[in-house]
Amino acid sequence: MAIVWEGNKKEFGTSHQSPPVQQNAVKIRDAEGFIGKSLPFGIAPMMICMLAVFLKAFTSKEAPISPIYLVPAFLIGFMIALPIHEFAHAVCYPKEATVWVGLCVRKMQAWAISYHPLTKRRFICMSLAPALLGIIPLIGFIFIPITMKPLLTICMVSAFMGLISPAPDYMDVINVMRKVPKGAVICDSQDGLYAYLSSLGG
Repeated sequence: MAIVWEGNKKEFGTSHQSPPVQQNAVKIRDAEGFIGKSLPFGIAPMMICMLAVFLKAFTSKEAPISPIYLVPAFLIGFMIALPIHEFAHAVCYPKEATVWVGLCVRKMQAWAISYHPLTKRRFICMSLAPALLGIIPLIGFIFIPITMKPLLTICMVSAFMGLISPAPDYMDVINVMRKVPKGAVICDSQDGLYAYLSSLGG
């Protein structure tokens, strides 16, 4: 695949125009306002992280996070939640695809956009791939000794940001699982997310 880094832009999204959607395509979600609608999907991951902090503090009889290390932890978490998150999406596309990856620091947003159609299975894998960036530090937080508070702080902040930032992806996966029939493919566009029947589907 071709991954094209577009750098930091003043506005969110790529300037590359999407091709016309297939005539038999059905819209799964709109392009506008979907991030706001996805906020409830970040609640469960947030509760899991909070529970991990509580249990670590309860079993260790002391706070597992040190405020001194919050600044570097948030810098690392920012990298995970924005650019690295998007590259995790990008590497899941097939070799024929072109994926534009960029960042809008002003709005604290990033994107990995491709107009290449994906099978239902590949779309779900692509959407959930960035969650690994939160799962891995969460596992680290659980098993790292309480004496290593700098690392615990970095792991927990990274887990929070890595698991909550894919909230729009969780929403997309649930919509695709509910609305997209077997044999259909999913394709992104500047107007929203579409699905249509294709020989690629599976």
